[in-house]
Amino acid sequence: MSETTVVDSRLDKLEQDNRRLKLATGALLLVLAAAPLVGAMMPQQIPDVVRARRFVVYDESDKIRTTINEHGVAYADENGNPRAMISPLGIVYWDENFNEVWCAPDC
Repeated sequence: MSETTVVDSRLDKLEQDNRRLKLATGALLLVLAAAPLVGAMMPQQIPDVVRARRFVVYDESDKIRTTINEHGVAYADENGNPRAMISPLGIVYWDENFNEVWCAPDC
C-alpha cells in the first residue's frame, strides 16, 4: 500500500468517526432538551392532606416566629422572645417586661 492510500483510509475513518460523534452529540442534546418539557407536561401532584406533628414559621433571619403544635399556637417577637400563646388552657401573653399575663378560656 502506498503512503497516499494509507493517509486516505485514515482520513476516511476519521471523517466517519467525526460524523458519528456529531450524530451522538445531536441526539444527546435533543434528549436533554426534551427532558424539561416532559416534566412541564406532567400534572402537579398536590396532596389531599398535609400531615405533621407541628408547624414552624421562620422569619427572613431564620428566627422562629410562630409554632403550631398539640399544645397550641405560640408567637414570638423579632428577637425570639415569647409574646403570646393560645392553648386549650387559655391565652397567655408576655408584656414588655416579660411578665406573664393569663386569660382563662372564657375571656
